[in-house]
Amino acid sequence: MIIRSFRGASPRIADSALIADNVYIIGDVEIGENCSIWPNVVIRGDTSGVRIGNNVHIEDGSVLHTFTELEDNVMIGHGCLVEGPVGTRSMIANGASVMPRAKVGRYCTIGAGAVVLGGHEIPDRTFATGTPARKRAEIDPDDPEDRHYSEYYTRYMDNMVLEYKKEGIWSRGGSW
Repeated sequence: MIIRSFRGASPRIADSALIADNVYIIGDVEIGENCSIWPNVVIRGDTSGVRIGNNVHIEDGSVLHTFTELEDNVMIGHGCLVEGPVGTRSMIANGASVMPRAKVGRYCTIGAGAVVLGGHEIPDRTFATGTPARKRAEIDPDDPEDRHYSEYYTRYMDNMVLEYKKEGIWSRGGSW
C-alpha cells in the first residue's frame, strides 16, 4: 500500500482495517475500525479531508476524493467515484458516482452505474437509479426484504475480510 503525507497531513488508519497492497492513500484521510479497502482503490485527502467511518467496505478500483465522508456500515461497490457524504448503512453499487457537493442519506442504495449529480441530495431510505439518479422506491430498514441484500452483502464482506486476515493477505492498518 502507498501511504503519503500531503501539506503536513498524514493518513490515520485504525489497526483493525484491512488494506490491499496496491491501495493509494494520500493526505488528510481517516479510516475507522474494521474497514476493508480492496485492490486499486485511491483515497485522496489532498484538497479536503476524507473521513471513513467504522465497518466500511470499499471495493476494487473505487476512487474517493473531495469532501467525502462515509458514515458507519457503508458499502462502496467496484469502480465507484465518491466525492460527497454518504450516510450510515447506505450502499453505492458498482460503477456509481456521487459527485462533488452531492449528498446521499442514511439507509440508501444507489443503483449500479447511477450518477448523483453535484448539488443533489438523495434523502434517507431511498433507492435511486439512473443518470441523474432519481428515487425509484423507498427503503424500510425495518422490513427484512428491504434490508436483506445490504445485510447479506455486509456479512459476506465481513466474512471475506476475516478469511483474508487469517490467510495473511494484504496489510493491516495502523499509524503511518
